[in-house]
Amino acid sequence: MSARGAGDGPATRVDDPVEDYLDQLYARLPADARGARRLLAEAEDHLREATAAGVAEGLPVVEARRRAVDRLGDPRAFTRAAAVSSWHRPSWAAIRDLTWAAARMAGIGLVAIGVSGGVAAAMNAAFGRHFVGGGPAGVAYPTAACAHFLAVHPGAASCAQAAMLENSQDAVSLRLLAGLVGLLVLAVGNAPAMVHRRRGGRPRRSSLPSTLVPAVGATAFGAAGAVLVGLAADDTVVGVSSGAGYYLSGGLVALAVAAAYAISLNRVLPAYGA
Repeated sequence: MSARGAGDGPATRVDDPVEDYLDQLYARLPADARGARRLLAEAEDHLREATAAGVAEGLPVVEARRRAVDRLGDPRAFTRAAAVSSWHRPSWAAIRDLTWAAARMAGIGLVAIGVSGGVAAAMNAAFGRHFVGGGPAGVAYPTAACAHFLAVHPGAASCAQAAMLENSQDAVSLRLLAGLVGLLVLAVGNAPAMVHRRRGGRPRRSSLPSTLVPAVGATAFGAAGAVLVGLAADDTVVGVSSGAGYYLSGGLVALAVAAAYAISLNRVLPAYGA
């Protein structure tokens, strides 16, 4: 893109409202390359022409640029209007990127479950297996369930103890298995991009807004973490379900993942600032 325009002097980053506006506009443009180039070119042409007209009227260059920007309006409104006027059915690229984003987030969720299994194992070791697998006092298990628990844990003194040992064990083993599945999902999903890069290809720009995935991730994992921590707190006070560690191990990991997504979101938000 040209750094000079009609009526402009040499390009400079010192008080250049036109360049600042185009930078903000670029950050909000759709990832569709052709549409993005067209919208950016139209906006730049309009701003350069308006600047030239202002200079012809006797305005200083900087003031002419500022007036041109003011007349074009907020870049957010500009891109929204352009999106409405040029709306069409989602492209194959958008569908593909959205599908992969959902699969990747699911894979990350499964890996997080696997990590929570490691946290549960640490809680078993640090606080005892009842902290993770314990059930409410006086609970009555079906005869068939008791037979299964006692068969798996023949050293248990009672059905309740066998159930506690089973729950604390499942909280580790089944979650670790889920984590392995998540790693497989991420590996398979990332394989095409890795092959593309090894062949010297350029990284492909996603057709999704850069804020979409981190915003959804921060919200989803944050909500899940809050619910799980709340259940752990409720269990600590009331004792209505498994041991508090059963939920707490998952809640802490979910909140950590939510924090990572929030950090990622914070990194891309400046480009969308007012």
